[in-house]
Amino acid sequence: MQIKGVLFDLDGTLVNTSELIIKTFEQTIMTHLGKNPSQDEITRYFGLPLKECLRKFDEEKADDMMAFYREYNTKHHDLLIKPFPRISEALSMLEADGVKMAVVTSKKLPMAERGLACFDLGKFFSGIIGFDECSKHKPDPEPMLKGAELLGLAPEQCICVGDSPYDLQSGRTAGCMTAAVKWTYFNWEQMLALASPDFILQTLPDLVGIVKNLNQKGGKAYEKHRNYRGNRNI
Repeated sequence: MQIKGVLFDLDGTLVNTSELIIKTFEQTIMTHLGKNPSQDEITRYFGLPLKECLRKFDEEKADDMMAFYREYNTKHHDLLIKPFPRISEALSMLEADGVKMAVVTSKKLPMAERGLACFDLGKFFSGIIGFDECSKHKPDPEPMLKGAELLGLAPEQCICVGDSPYDLQSGRTAGCMTAAVKWTYFNWEQMLALASPDFILQTLPDLVGIVKNLNQKGGKAYEKHRNYRGNRNI
């Protein structure tokens, strides 16, 4: 078996929305709870669905906070979102190699499409699995299973790429290999402890070489890595 698809998280992986998300959380928590959360208090929940994140701060006010969050985030989105280096380059290379790609995100579809459109990235993807497309969410495997299905592939034919352990837990449980991006805002030691990624990407073009290496010699490198991964019990 070979790697034929990549399932990408969006925020913090393909587009740099971290400043936007942090500022939105800060404004939301200050407005509704009168508190100024630290960056660590916010980033530790990156990758989880929005309402679940807000419940960590206050269960009873989660719905009101979610409405405020979405309004503020939508208003400031295009101003605060930024590109990551070499993303389009890497996606172009994967596309040229015949690798199928999908986005699997905890965002709702319209905002996910908007984030991709800011940097003309949508053209590389076969589709998006967003919050409303799933009944269960990361770290549950359902989003990544739906992503693989969207590509017409088995999960074992895909690599899941993300900046949060919840992304990679979802991918691993679904049966995918996993790759953690080093540009994450998530605490790196916690990322490694919680996600045990198969690969670490310093830049996204690293993924191109990883896929080629795994697929070399009829997939023997893939099977060797699968066996090694199983022996590590991760």
